Amino acid sequence: MEKRIQFLGIFLSLLIFGLIYFSPSTYHLEFLYSLIVLLTIWIQGNRSTFDASVAMSGLIVIGFLLNNSFRQASDLVGILYPLMFIWAFTFSIIKYKQSQENLNRSTEYLNAMFKHATEGIIISNKKGQIIMANPRAANQFGYEEKELEGRTIEDLVPRRFGSTHGSHRSGYYKDPKNRSMGKGMNLYARRKDDSEFPVEISLSTFSIKEQVFVISFIIDITERKRQEDLVAEVNEQLEERVETRTRELAEANNHLQKEMGERAIIQEALRDSERLYSTMARNFPNGIICVLNKNLEIVFIDGKELRVFGLKPDELTGKSVKVLLPLTDPTEITNQLAKVFNWESIAFEMPFREYYYNLIAVPLPDIKGFVKDILLVIQNVTELKKAANEILHALDKERTLNEMKSKFVSIASHEFRTPLSTILTSVTLIDKYQNPDDTEKRLKHIDRIKSSVKNLTEILNDFLSLEKLEAGKIETNLSTFNLPKFAEELKEELQALSKSGQRIEYTHMGEQQSVSLDKQLLRNICINLLNNAIKYSPENSVIEFKSHINDTVELKVKDYGMGIPEDDQSHLFERFFRAANVTAIQGTGLGLNIVRRYVQLMKGSINFESQVNAGTTFTINFPKEPIS
Repeated sequence: MEKRIQFLGIFLSLLIFGLIYFSPSTYHLEFLYSLIVLLTIWIQGNRSTFDASVAMSGLIVIGFLLNNSFRQASDLVGILYPLMFIWAFTFSIIKYKQSQENLNRSTEYLNAMFKHATEGIIISNKKGQIIMANPRAANQFGYEEKELEGRTIEDLVPRRFGSTHGSHRSGYYKDPKNRSMGKGMNLYARRKDDSEFPVEISLSTFSIKEQVFVISFIIDITERKRQEDLVAEVNEQLEERVETRTRELAEANNHLQKEMGERAIIQEALRDSERLYSTMARNFPNGIICVLNKNLEIVFIDGKELRVFGLKPDELTGKSVKVLLPLTDPTEITNQLAKVFNWESIAFEMPFREYYYNLIAVPLPDIKGFVKDILLVIQNVTELKKAANEILHALDKERTLNEMKSKFVSIASHEFRTPLSTILTSVTLIDKYQNPDDTEKRLKHIDRIKSSVKNLTEILNDFLSLEKLEAGKIETNLSTFNLPKFAEELKEELQALSKSGQRIEYTHMGEQQSVSLDKQLLRNICINLLNNAIKYSPENSVIEFKSHINDTVELKVKDYGMGIPEDDQSHLFERFFRAANVTAIQGTGLGLNIVRRYVQLMKGSINFESQVNAGTTFTINFPKEPIS
């Protein structure tokens, strides 16, 4: 085709040259050369138009030289007018060809966006006839790529709603506006095989030559529905004990329902199509759509997520994609994007600040099949990741709660059974010792009953203290008191409960004796540590109880008992934990956990050193001055 035009142009230019040469100069046939330049409008590229103009200008000058001898200034004007006309005409044709190339390129971009959209897009007229449908929509409904065109919208509506859908559609056309379809309702669509699936649909309208069209954006939410069912099942398992966490999961589930809506691309008249696709890209929810050239420069960009970061499409166009992405490793991501120009599609996740984004890049081939641009879709998936993490966190908490409940039941049943059995046995035996000679035996069993009641009281006190701590009912009440006097009284009280031959030795260091602490909490801490020292130390041993006031208030309790195995020391302050070498000795595993929490309430710290069969030393430090 181009060669024919070239041969025709050469023939016509020679013909015109001959006519000018043999015709009077007053006819000014040089303007006919513009027809030769006009022929280049059907040849691609601006070079052919420019070359033709140069050639025609040369013929005008040659013809003028052959017919004139520059006798007057008017002869020079006679050649300038045709030349100026030829080059003005050339400039107009080049501008026209450039505008056509730009329009064709824009159409290619919009067609690619329409074809590669990840959501279904259907365009219908006022009668409900489907004018266009992208491949994703055809795939969603089980049709071939062009099979939907010509069908009606009612073919995609469940049969039970088919009779009423037409009236709803007519009502929409009376007041057409952009909105979600069936807000607050569960919507379903019908595939070619009559199976149904849940969807979200957004509607938008546009007009071409006074004819109104509707664009439907269709999202298949089957997977989301499955996730909602899973969240509901987890909520039922948590019940009332995790009411707060259930509300959080419900809120996260609501976030999952706010999926993305509008991605619109349509192939119509070039200018109307460009306006339509730009509108859809600009309203792309929680994401960004952009087109990049081979230099990874932004050719087209829009999307609602730009507004979140205060960016404008016009400011980003023509700039490198690096201004859009937080490239901690530019080489890696740019290499990934470069693969798309080799007909590879890529998808990966990118964290940015407190958000997470999914990036999907696909090639955009031109009409000749060359990939000169790529389509990059960036979507905010932060809420989806948060919801998944919250579900896993809730399950872990529930699992921990169940384990604690099992330990509590096991320990409580064991610790209550032993003293109750002792009490029952002793009462039964006392009933048999009625003679005056059996007084010593009766007293022995009465002591056993008292000891068992004491053990029960200690167990109940541990459980009650733990419950108050969990409920946040314990507050510190600071008072000023004499620490050595307090410790001496405590020593005398616990000396009476010690084993045979055990001695509690108390010493105080430092001139200052007054402290400002919560006296009751400090008493509970010391009683627990001294009781443990008595319980886990042998008879005829020494228990050291020391206090020291310097920069801090320091208390130490040291015994020479069985000690704590090294493997168990990291778990010593955990609830219900008991070291491996004391399982045969009565206890709940709550005491040291309660002690540490009491110490923390008073802004203090607790540490220990221990060696098996050599003893244990607990050291507690409190601030010398009260801390609010």
